Amino acid sequence: MNYNHSGGSGARRGKPKRIVDPSVGTSTSSPPQMPNNPYVYNNQQVDANNGLPQYGFNVSEAAGTVYGFNPSTISSPQKLGSMQPPYVNSNANVNTAPQDSGFSGPQFATQLLNEPLVANMAMKYGDALVGTGKQQFEKYVPVTALKYYFAVDTDYVFVKLALLIFPFTQKDWSVKYEQDVPLQPRYEKNAPDMYIPTMAFLTYVVMAGLSLGTQERFSPEQLGIIASSALAWGLIELLIHTITLYVMNLETSLRTFDLVAYCGYKYVGINAALLLSLIFRRLGYYTVLIYYSISLAFFLIRSLKLRVIPEGHTSYTATGNKRRLYFILFVASLQPFLMWWLSYHLIQ
Repeated sequence: MNYNHSGGSGARRGKPKRIVDPSVGTSTSSPPQMPNNPYVYNNQQVDANNGLPQYGFNVSEAAGTVYGFNPSTISSPQKLGSMQPPYVNSNANVNTAPQDSGFSGPQFATQLLNEPLVANMAMKYGDALVGTGKQQFEKYVPVTALKYYFAVDTDYVFVKLALLIFPFTQKDWSVKYEQDVPLQPRYEKNAPDMYIPTMAFLTYVVMAGLSLGTQERFSPEQLGIIASSALAWGLIELLIHTITLYVMNLETSLRTFDLVAYCGYKYVGINAALLLSLIFRRLGYYTVLIYYSISLAFFLIRSLKLRVIPEGHTSYTATGNKRRLYFILFVASLQPFLMWWLSYHLIQ
């Protein structure tokens, strides 16, 4: 039995065709044509020479200016590679670019130090550093001891100078103590100090320059030589006294600064002798030198006696007291010689 699908006997049997679009073949219109331009955005054809819209976005002229370029100046994609930032001029120097608006080095440091946390940390670090430096300095220089010898006032200076020049009327030469600590020089005129010897030494250098200037022998190098020579002789003198105490095996209450103070009082007489030598020449110089040598020797003998041979001390033997007396006389007799040695070459 034959079955004719198309109604005819000559029809060809085969697989049926798949139709993608049912409207194909039923419509009488022509099939849609593909656009000649492949650039399509939102089903709209865009001209290839229309600049930036071909890349999928449209930038207005105002927005382009903000972002560093002007779309109206671009006519083709080939010009994109030749675009330059608006602040770059091919004929200008590169330094015309705008500067960074951030803080510079000093401004940043100032802004940082104004922060409370940073300021507190810097202050604490500075205090710790100063404390460490002070401890290291006090290992070599006894600052606390020096404060005692420079604790003076104006009244003490005038009284002590009068005592050095006229010591013969003084009756009490003892130094008063408070809780086993000697009173400061401002409260006790018999206490040794370092203020008068220091100022007298500086005045000695000035007077030496003045004396040499009146003789037309002054030069700046002479002041350095005179000052260094005086310091050297002072160190030698201190070393001699220290060795003498050690060799004689003498136990005294004298300290190193006490010896420096007592030996430094000779510069007061040197300055007075040089001052009068400017007026009375050699006569005035030797008159003051001899008188002050006697007064200074008397002052040192009475002052050192209570420091080297204390009254009422029963542990000292007669032989030990004699050695102490020799030491006092040696210190007192050495001062006139050093006064002459440090000043004789400065007079005419």
